[in-house]
Amino acid sequence: MAISYNTGSLKSSDITATTSDASVGQRPDRRRIFNFGDRVAELTPEESPFFVYLNKVSKAPTDDPVFRYLENRNKISFSDRSFLIKGAVGTVSAGSSYSFIVDTAGGAAVEYLVKGMVFSVGTVDSTAGYGQALVRVDGSITHNSSDSSFSGKVIDVSAVSGSNSIANNDVAQIIGTSFEEGSGSPDVWSSEIEDGFGYTQIFKTAAEMTNTAYATRYRGYPDEWSRIWASKLREHKVDIERAMLFGQKARVGGIQYTEGLVGHILKNASPVVNDSAFSYSSGSAYHRSVAQSEMTYDRLLSDLEVIFDPARGGASDKLVLCSLPVITFFNKMGKDAFLSSSLAYNANEAFANDDVPNQSPMRYNMSERQGAFGHSIMVIDTIHGRLNLVKEPLFRGQASGFMLMADMSQLSYRPLIGNGINRDTQVMTNVQSADEDLRKDMILTEAGLEVTLAESHALYNLEGV
Repeated sequence: MAISYNTGSLKSSDITATTSDASVGQRPDRRRIFNFGDRVAELTPEESPFFVYLNKVSKAPTDDPVFRYLENRNKISFSDRSFLIKGAVGTVSAGSSYSFIVDTAGGAAVEYLVKGMVFSVGTVDSTAGYGQALVRVDGSITHNSSDSSFSGKVIDVSAVSGSNSIANNDVAQIIGTSFEEGSGSPDVWSSEIEDGFGYTQIFKTAAEMTNTAYATRYRGYPDEWSRIWASKLREHKVDIERAMLFGQKARVGGIQYTEGLVGHILKNASPVVNDSAFSYSSGSAYHRSVAQSEMTYDRLLSDLEVIFDPARGGASDKLVLCSLPVITFFNKMGKDAFLSSSLAYNANEAFANDDVPNQSPMRYNMSERQGAFGHSIMVIDTIHGRLNLVKEPLFRGQASGFMLMADMSQLSYRPLIGNGINRDTQVMTNVQSADEDLRKDMILTEAGLEVTLAESHALYNLEGV
């Protein structure tokens, strides 16, 4: 059999041979390889908490450097199937049919509208309260590029003032279906599962020293190589942490860059900078920029109402990575600080079983515990969900005010493992050239971050902390 040759290193993207071609693949390196995938996460966990949690609870190996994933947002659709009426219908009366147009230009999904569905159009009067017009879709739906149109029969109209008039941008809410006795099967609609993709990134860190230095005994660290090697391993892990936080997905010149959670949010979400609560936008993460002086528990709770909405598909627990100033901010108990001024209460009254006045009842919702992976965790329990606050030492400089709410159920650490080859963190020894009088080892990781249901994550920037 003839020997085949390749010029340069074989890349995964260069393999074009068929499955029957026995020459496809690469022989493993003859030098010794140590797998460190799990052990590296246990090294100084306080330096890289995000990587530790990803490695321990969200690891999902991939056998392709371009990994794909699916997102199912049906839960959102079923929880809030509402749409806007486009154009005024005018005054309506029970028993009559009218033409309706649904505006889809803003991305509202109305493909689920079928004959037989019933919806209500609500009206609020300052004196009489809430009223509604009840409508049944009694004709087929026409879907255009910018709107959907159909005929609807008004079933009933409440007596509240103004409820018998349907105006432009009135909100319609699906409330079920209704069919006559003995009728046939209804029309069918279906939704697609969204798909996405991500890249693995190759991380390399080398440790090197001459054999002369290797044979020398030094003060403080008799084995200098062990000190250098341990330092390089920590450097490698922190590099991965930075990429998983701040990286942005890209492939340039044959080099792949994985996506970071902060990078994803900053690229795809517009920051909210006023006092209004977060609002939901399908597929978009949340970003709040707020001055420290304006940050209150009430504001945070309003935002959490959206972030923890079960319809978003996220978990009721969030890992909250905080800069050191943000952690300090949340723990301040002085006058006008977050915990003392966030909740309204009578400051002249002492709490039951506690004679310490002028303290926020919020403190009863806080606790500190030791995390399972070596971190100190401050827990804040709210009516909407639990916040597990952990120090993130990489949030400094321009990121010194960052507070990242990460939904770990919607994140995955994706190391490349396939065909019997593990590309998770590993140490390759003696990678120096044969004629070099030195010792050189290399730490290598090929992995990426998978971000799903981006709306289940959020980034706060507390200005001035």
